[in-house]
Amino acid sequence: MKLENYLHKKSFLLIFLLVSFVWISHILTKALDYNSNSKDSLITNHFLNNFEMTETNAKGEVLWILEGDRLERFPNSLRSEVTNPKMKIKSDESSSWIISAKHALDPDSLFKSIYLTDNVIFNKYSMNTNEVNITTTKAIIYPIDEIIETSEYATITTPNSKTVGDGVVADLKKGYINILSNAKRISYTDNRSEQLEGDRMQYDLNKKTWVLLKKETQNDKMQIQERVKTILKTRKIN
Repeated sequence: MKLENYLHKKSFLLIFLLVSFVWISHILTKALDYNSNSKDSLITNHFLNNFEMTETNAKGEVLWILEGDRLERFPNSLRSEVTNPKMKIKSDESSSWIISAKHALDPDSLFKSIYLTDNVIFNKYSMNTNEVNITTTKAIIYPIDEIIETSEYATITTPNSKTVGDGVVADLKKGYINILSNAKRISYTDNRSEQLEGDRMQYDLNKKTWVLLKKETQNDKMQIQERVKTILKTRKIN
């Protein structure tokens, strides 16, 4: 009888150990599967919701502020992506730019260059007055250099004019906006309207005037498109 009880207890112990082994194996397998999935370059492994970050210079002065609904980082890649980004770049004490889009991609998460897509809007404010509005579908912004560029069709609106064209380079520090090709401008006052067309056109942010530019041999739009391709390569696994 004692032998029978011993065998029964031993069998129970073996079954318990076997079940425990299967359970532990299952847990480890799930952990490994999760770890494997977390290395998928299309699945985020770090994120912030409803975030805000500020960049300052050596003097502690605010250079830009970035906020958004979600900031994501991805494994096997240096890139970051932002949903509904909104960035404020302070040009000087009285003027700033407010930039928004549906999506942003930063190829190295250093905020040196940011690729914006879908409903991209740039607004320049001076003394709380909207002086310039630029709308397009895609653009690259360089926050440190305060440069905006796009090879896409864009519309530039000022208080007394509306100008459209293909490709835009805006240098906020130097104070100009260049339309790269197929520029068409309509200006209007209370009494009349005027139309101006040319291949290239420049708007002086300080003088608030438009001038026609000579056609250049280099293709700025192609160079911008190549920079976009370089940024988009960061979506691939390194």
